[in-house]
Amino acid sequence: MKLLINSELERSSWDRFTLRHPEGNLLQSWAWGEFQEALGNPIWRLQVTSNNEVLAQLLALKLSLGFGKSIIYTPREVLINSSAPIQHQRDAMELIVKKMKEIGKAEKAILWRTDPPLKNGDTTALSIYKAFGFIRSKKSIQPQTNWVLDITAGANNLLTAMKPKTRYNIRLAEKKGVKVVISKNLEDIRIFNQLNKDTATRDGFTPHSDGYYKKQLEALSKDGGLELLVAYLGQTPVSAILVSFFGNKATYLHGASSNEHRETMANYAIQWAAIQAAQSKGCATYDFGGIDLGGEHPNWAGITRFKQGFGGSAVEYVGTLELPLSPLWYRFYKILRGH
Repeated sequence: MKLLINSELERSSWDRFTLRHPEGNLLQSWAWGEFQEALGNPIWRLQVTSNNEVLAQLLALKLSLGFGKSIIYTPREVLINSSAPIQHQRDAMELIVKKMKEIGKAEKAILWRTDPPLKNGDTTALSIYKAFGFIRSKKSIQPQTNWVLDITAGANNLLTAMKPKTRYNIRLAEKKGVKVVISKNLEDIRIFNQLNKDTATRDGFTPHSDGYYKKQLEALSKDGGLELLVAYLGQTPVSAILVSFFGNKATYLHGASSNEHRETMANYAIQWAAIQAAQSKGCATYDFGGIDLGGEHPNWAGITRFKQGFGGSAVEYVGTLELPLSPLWYRFYKILRGH
């Protein structure tokens, strides 16, 4: 069994395993690592092999906390080859955990955080993490509940399955003259950024920096992995979204809209256009991202109803897991964040 790291790895092998894995996703892709590097976050790619077979791999990144301390974060999960013998799976995980502890110590990391897309009730997979010392956390980076639509049906069937108001608003947007285009010009990210400022002011949240979205589009759009869709009313942009395409999964990442012309229902038209684009790329699912079913986030009520209107179902995950790497600092960190 061999552990390969960073320069010992190459892109095609990495993404081939990620795409083949049932839970492989954009956040564990080679391109996502390039995006994080562009943001200035150090990254580590680890892969365990045996007899030319990949047993496990993960992308991890360092998030600075200040004062010389940091967090090691693995977006989503360690990808384990489930077709390998159980003992080999556990040995590969043990090798990765050992290496991540070494990295954490060298980087003065307080903890290793991950948010595996394990479904609620998946006690077998969860037990593996717990066996290595991971504990549940109230802190989250990725949503714990996503709204996912199966898009393998035809367009007419998808429209029929939508809530009447959603279907009506899609058609209303067309009557109002809303046109959606997939931009091939990286400079059009300026349109998104301006609309995003309007959205943030209107909805009361702090967005990422303009550079964050620009670097994301630059890093992920090279092979069609990320598309910028813009909805226009005449020559005026009224809505824009960023949607990723990885394997057979499309994911709505970010959205923004103008304070004006909201009666045109452009937000409905642009999501419908994204769903159709996903179908044309051979995707089987369209992930609308996070929703709030429990009423814990009052500001999410409207966006939750909006996403549910397109049809689909909720997918609930076990949430965030953390492995303390520095017990004393970890206790201090929990006190500072209130739990």
